Amino acid sequence: FLSKMTSAAKFQPVDTHDSFDDQDMCHASCGSDSAIERDDQSEAAHHDDDDEEERLESCNSSLPLLAADGDEEERDLRASSSALPLRCRSAAAMFLFCAVVLVAFAARDGSIPKVILSGGSREGNGVQPMMDGATTITTTASESSSKAVHVVYSSDDESLAGVEASIKSVLDHASGPVAFHYLGNTPLPPIPGADVHFKDLSRVARKYHLEDYMNPTFERGHGMAGLNTNPANFVRFAIHDFLPSQSKAVWIDADTLINCDVVDLVNSVLNDEDNVIAAVPREGPLHGLTKEGDRLYADISISFNAGFYCINLDNWRRQNISEKVKEVALQNRETLIYKNGSQPPMAIAIGERFEHLPPTWNVAMSDVEEVTGQWLEETCMMHWNGPFKPWDAGARKQYYLDLWLRYGTQVERTRHEHSHHEHEHEDEHNDDENNGKNLFRRSV
Repeated sequence: FLSKMTSAAKFQPVDTHDSFDDQDMCHASCGSDSAIERDDQSEAAHHDDDDEEERLESCNSSLPLLAADGDEEERDLRASSSALPLRCRSAAAMFLFCAVVLVAFAARDGSIPKVILSGGSREGNGVQPMMDGATTITTTASESSSKAVHVVYSSDDESLAGVEASIKSVLDHASGPVAFHYLGNTPLPPIPGADVHFKDLSRVARKYHLEDYMNPTFERGHGMAGLNTNPANFVRFAIHDFLPSQSKAVWIDADTLINCDVVDLVNSVLNDEDNVIAAVPREGPLHGLTKEGDRLYADISISFNAGFYCINLDNWRRQNISEKVKEVALQNRETLIYKNGSQPPMAIAIGERFEHLPPTWNVAMSDVEEVTGQWLEETCMMHWNGPFKPWDAGARKQYYLDLWLRYGTQVERTRHEHSHHEHEHEDEHNDDENNGKNLFRRSV
C-alpha cells in the first residue's frame, strides 16, 4: 500500500507551502520528531531533479478530458490531482503512527517477543544488559512470560556459577513456562531454553532504597559485616515492587539445586488471603538474634529457612510486609536485637503466619549422611548452605559434588579468597546451628 502511494506521489506536482503545513499537522497529531523526519525524506524523494519535472508534465498532459469544452473541468481535475500526494503523505504518516502504537501494545501484552523492543544487542542466545538497568531478556522460550511462574535470584559475581546451575535444574523439572529474574552486577551467560530477565543490582538498590533494610550496626567476625550490607541479600524485600503485575513468585538461593517441579508447587500453595510465604519450617528460637532479641520475640517458636520460599505478592502488598521489615531493621539500629542480615527481620515481621512446605523442599546437604536412589526421588531441593560451596574448586570440603556437577561447572579462586570466604560463612553456619536445628532436616 505504501509503495503504491509513494509511486503515485512521484508523478504529481507538489506545493511546497502545503507540504510544510502537512508536516506541522503530522507533528501535532503524532507528537514525535520521527514523523517529521519521515516527511522530510518524502519531500527529498519528490524533488530529485529536472527529469522529474518532465515526467510531471508528461503525466499531467495525459489526463483525460471529461467534457466537450474540457478546459474548466481539466483544470479542476489537475488541481485535485495535485492535492493527492499531500493526502497520500498524511495518510501514510498516520498509518505508520498507528502501526507503531499497535506494535508497542502487542509487545506489552506478550503477543510478540519483547526482545525486539528491549534496546539490547542480541548475542547468540542472549541479550546484553541495557545501560539504564531495565529488564533485558535472554530467551529461547516460546511461551509468554505473562503465563509463567516467576523465580527470583540475586547474588554477587562470586556466586554466578551457582545461580546458573540452579536455573538449569529448575528448567529440567518444570512442567510449564518459567521466567527467571536475576539481579546482580554481571548478566548470566546465555542458558539454552531459559527466559532470564536481568536487572542491575546497584540500580535496584538505589531505586528501592534497600539500605533501609540493612544491618550496618553489627560488625561480624572475619569480615562478615559485608554480608549484612550486601544488596543481594535484601532484594527479596523489593520483589513486590519490581514485579508489580505478578501475584506469586519464588525466591531461590544461589547454592541450591531443584529436583522437583516448581510450577506445580507454586500453583498448589498460597491460595488464600492470609499467608504471605510458603517455606520449610524449623522450630526453636529465631536464628541470629541477640539476647535482647530472644527476650522480645520469645513467643515465636517456629520459623523458616529463607533459602527457598514461595511468595503471595498480593498478600505481601496488602499486609505491608516490607514496611514491617523496615521497621524492625530501623529498630535494630537503636537497640541491637539481631546480628545477621535479611532473615531475622523477615522472620520477625512474618512470625508464625506462613504456609508450611514439605521438608523435602529444603534439605541441607551438609546434614545428609548418604544419598540413595530413593532419597533422590524424594528430595525436591538440595541446599549447600554453609561455608563450602560446590562451585568452589578449592573448597576444603565438598558435599556430594557429583550431584551438583550434573548442572554446574566449578571455578577457581585464590588461596586468600578461599580462606576469607570460608571463615565468613563457617561462622554464619555455626551461628545457625547454635540457634537451633531445622526441625525437618533429613539425614538418610
